[in-house]
Amino acid sequence: MPNSDKYRILSTKSLQESLRQAAATRGIALVDQPFIDILPVRTPQLDARLKEIALGGQVLVFTSPNTVKSVTGYWHNGVKQRIYCLGGATLEVVQAEIPGAEVLATAASSLELAKLIVSDASIGKVVFLCGNIRRNELPEHLSAHQIGVEELVVYHTVETPALLGERYDGVLFFSPSSVRSFFQQNTPDGETVYFAIGETTGAAVQEITGRQPVIGAEASVPALVQTAIDYFDNINNSNE
Repeated sequence: MPNSDKYRILSTKSLQESLRQAAATRGIALVDQPFIDILPVRTPQLDARLKEIALGGQVLVFTSPNTVKSVTGYWHNGVKQRIYCLGGATLEVVQAEIPGAEVLATAASSLELAKLIVSDASIGKVVFLCGNIRRNELPEHLSAHQIGVEELVVYHTVETPALLGERYDGVLFFSPSSVRSFFQQNTPDGETVYFAIGETTGAAVQEITGRQPVIGAEASVPALVQTAIDYFDNINNSNE
């Protein structure tokens, strides 16, 4: 059997070619097929508000890299933006896309991030930039502690379910939305190994499959790919 055919992994998100090549060098075929589309929201009212926010003076909250990417182009060099965000992929995109970002704190989950915001007595209000199906933990926790939340929906998530034509040894999930979309037409099985980028996505996988997925070492796309590569490498080595 050719080395590249030892294991086949499906990513539910488009990947950089370098990640596919890294997997191939370890005898793993990494195929990507997106199961969601991200559609930025564009309205005159939202555009005007984002331009105001870009002038600085607000405390911004990001819990998804898609949120940051959806508002790219509004930020100005030399204008400091005070930001709370999730770590991993969200933090990476904040640092890459927002000039002058002052990251006040990061966390592994939305609830942990909300608790950090509450612990800062100087904060009375935040601007929460999010998608249309964001989770409730952060705004509910902040509101319960009398912190005002201005919520701006800057993108919509559209699920794009599809029936797989073949079986994969592993499947990579990067959001609860991708989990829901994937399992709309595909049935969980006991042989496929599921991988999740973080605890929230992992909980969505477990809810549908009844199985605990493998959680990435860090909440980033490269880290999850590497986690899957190492997982199957270990299996391969133990069989030699």
